[in-house]
Amino acid sequence: MTEDKTGVTEPIAIRHEAVIRSLTEAARADERVLAAWLQGSRADGSADAFSDIDYYVAVEDDAFNSFDKLEFIEQAAPVLVHAELFGGYGVVCLLEGPVKLDFIAERASTAPNIPRPAVKLLVDKAAITLKTGWEPSRDDIARQVDSTIRTILQGASWPVRLLRRDQWMTHAFSELTLIHSVIVPLMLVQHDARAFHRNPMTRERLLTDEQRAEVDSLARDVLAALAARAPQASLQAHLRINDAIGRVGRDACAAFGLEFPEAAEQEARRFYEREWPGLE
Repeated sequence: MTEDKTGVTEPIAIRHEAVIRSLTEAARADERVLAAWLQGSRADGSADAFSDIDYYVAVEDDAFNSFDKLEFIEQAAPVLVHAELFGGYGVVCLLEGPVKLDFIAERASTAPNIPRPAVKLLVDKAAITLKTGWEPSRDDIARQVDSTIRTILQGASWPVRLLRRDQWMTHAFSELTLIHSVIVPLMLVQHDARAFHRNPMTRERLLTDEQRAEVDSLARDVLAALAARAPQASLQAHLRINDAIGRVGRDACAAFGLEFPEAAEQEARRFYEREWPGLE
């Protein structure tokens, strides 16, 4: 059970643990379920009190098509709302409490063939061996780094275009997205091979203290410029973001043998300094 800094167990952690226990009891009692396990942060050791639940079951092949996932989940807690995952192999849902649960059902015959980063086995009635230790290949990471950098730089004119249209809210959202979805994973990939495969909502807390302080500072500048509708402040905030993308982007490119698009970055910076709205 996870406690906060005062030693008090978080209420949400109590609810999560109760749901995991109830699902596991249901899995043990259901003859169709041959194994049950956790994946995600609760399996790889990076979970905290607020981490959601990624719960998996291996179902006998003959019973797989008739296995009602929602009916099974309701044994643990009422489902308030859910959405089917693509392909129908699982559901993402909010349970009463509230508790966030991602529930995946797999065929028992194919579950052992799927590579996984980590698992925490809870029920095993058939000695199922699950493949763990998966990480993306170096080539896969390099492609993701290259695609991320090139995608962002090809859209480098957006800040000026948005502010010319007086779309301050959209501009701020775009700036925060650059921090959250570009700078953070490019920082993290230096010491985490699965940076681009992790839940985007949890990546920030895996940064070093120094990295987290930097992204917090960048975000504060963006929000302050938005609140003041200040063109000069917004330019300085964006130049800091642009510089951070260049620095971590170059580091990532160097680590994976890629060429950083220097000409695009330089052209973008000249464009910002020459045509940023509100500085005429």
